[in-house]
Amino acid sequence: MTGDSFQFGGINSVDEWGLMVVAYDYFLPPKRARKISIPGRSGQYDFGADCWDERTLRLSCMLTRHMTKAEFREVVYELSRKSVLRLWNEPDKYYMAELYDPAEVQDHPLEMLREFDLNFICEPFAYGKTVSVPIRKGTNHMRYEGTAETPCMIVLRNTSSTNIQNLTITAVKRRR
Repeated sequence: MTGDSFQFGGINSVDEWGLMVVAYDYFLPPKRARKISIPGRSGQYDFGADCWDERTLRLSCMLTRHMTKAEFREVVYELSRKSVLRLWNEPDKYYMAELYDPAEVQDHPLEMLREFDLNFICEPFAYGKTVSVPIRKGTNHMRYEGTAETPCMIVLRNTSSTNIQNLTITAVKRRR
């Protein structure tokens, strides 16, 4: 992936548009608080937070090639839907992202060097590629590269002409 770029819906920002970025992310997505204030008691009662809110990925953008206003509107159109967002510095992960707030665009003379921020609202965690592992006799290990709990879908297909017998599936969770 081209350096200092993002890919949105299969389009690379530098290769297709000449749009270079600096990405700003948070250490973690914001945790959803589950607290209640009790009259006559200091502080709040905390029920424990175990869910996360959406995260904002801010991309500070600079257009480095000449582009007319009409061409720029086509870029805006491509960015106006929800899609997969990948960043140059972590191409093996992606976010499901969408723009909700319009960006203010600073135009420079000769329609060069437009500058603006894109605030993508994303699902809380980055996704990795789907892992498919052929099942072998005995223990089968799958490496989980994520940092958040995720649902697992196991699909077993019998590709032989004989029936499967004595199949056992044991799920092992990652411990903190």
